[in-house]
Amino acid sequence: MNTTDNKYRRSKRNIMIALILLILSNIFMGITLMTMSKNALRKQIEQRMLDIANTAAYQLNGDDLKNISADDAGTEKYERALNTLRSFQINIQLDYIYAIRAEGDDTFIFTIDPDPEDPEEFGAPIETTDALCKAAKGTPGVDKTPTTDEWGRFYSAYSPVYDSNGEITAIVGVDFDADWYDGELNNHKIVVVALSMFAITVCIVLAFILHAIRAEGEKNEYRKKLEETLEREQVQEQELGSARYLAYTDPLTGVKSKHAYLEAIEKLENEISGETPKEFGVIVFDLNGLKMINDTLGHEAGDGYIKAGCELICRKFCHSPVFRIGGDEFVVLLEGSDYLIRDGLLADFDSIIEENLVNGEVVVSTGMDIFVPGEDSCYSDVFDRADKKMYERKRLLKSM
Repeated sequence: MNTTDNKYRRSKRNIMIALILLILSNIFMGITLMTMSKNALRKQIEQRMLDIANTAAYQLNGDDLKNISADDAGTEKYERALNTLRSFQINIQLDYIYAIRAEGDDTFIFTIDPDPEDPEEFGAPIETTDALCKAAKGTPGVDKTPTTDEWGRFYSAYSPVYDSNGEITAIVGVDFDADWYDGELNNHKIVVVALSMFAITVCIVLAFILHAIRAEGEKNEYRKKLEETLEREQVQEQELGSARYLAYTDPLTGVKSKHAYLEAIEKLENEISGETPKEFGVIVFDLNGLKMINDTLGHEAGDGYIKAGCELICRKFCHSPVFRIGGDEFVVLLEGSDYLIRDGLLADFDSIIEENLVNGEVVVSTGMDIFVPGEDSCYSDVFDRADKKMYERKRLLKSM
């Protein structure tokens, strides 16, 4: 009898120890999952905000927004920018979108507000935030804390708009309702807490009733819930991927965009400052006569001219990334096999262009140079030499 009692007491003690450990492990896992998933969701929401701001900024023409004033209302360039912003406000889930101009000394004003009911006046001041200042210096940013104004309480994302010279002429601001933002995080927190509490409760009940068999079944169910949560997050990441594609792909030609080019430059700068920078080359391309085609034949013909020039570049330099960095400007960052046979590739390309010049087809000026370790301290050293050679080639082609 005493032996049976001892076994029962040992079994009960082991069950209690296992139950306590199970409860503690579930609490720890719940806290860890809640923290990780909340941070992941916050990052996804902020990235979605940035993707929308970057896409809108890329689709705006920086040349149109340069030196724009209230007197320009109703002009073609003003209406073009207004319609671009309005299409985002209508078709994308956001509260407000607008164009901003930096006035210096970290002060900013509204320029174009597409809100159909209560647009802000041109020149009205806008509250300065760290994210807005970052965007004014060329780095898109998202406010970490909400701002409150007469329209409500919002989180905002900002992205710079570049003109054809690569200068920042405006900033796109995108507002998202802070209650929606915080609600998404709180709803996620409630779900995770509810799932954790449910798992703990079930584990306690099953620990007393079915012991280890039922407890193992609960663990499998908990893993299933976790897999479903991760699967939903993967679906959200796929949806956000389409917005990133729009931001980093030139819509007219399909090659890499100005935003992708800036990221590639940043990566090269980091490699140049490292101990063993890799070899690379830069070719600058400029389409001759695009303005005349736009003025005489229209922008549709000009777009066809740009596509034809881009197709020639991609066909010849097929193993290196091609970027469209301006209206009629492209850059190829030579790497791999293209870098090794760069002189031959460029000679073949220039030969085709000279034939096109005779036949009245697309004409592209080129300039190439390579990174020289020990002499070049940054990417712009290489680019500036290539750009200079491109203008020399352009003058030569015009004289032929």
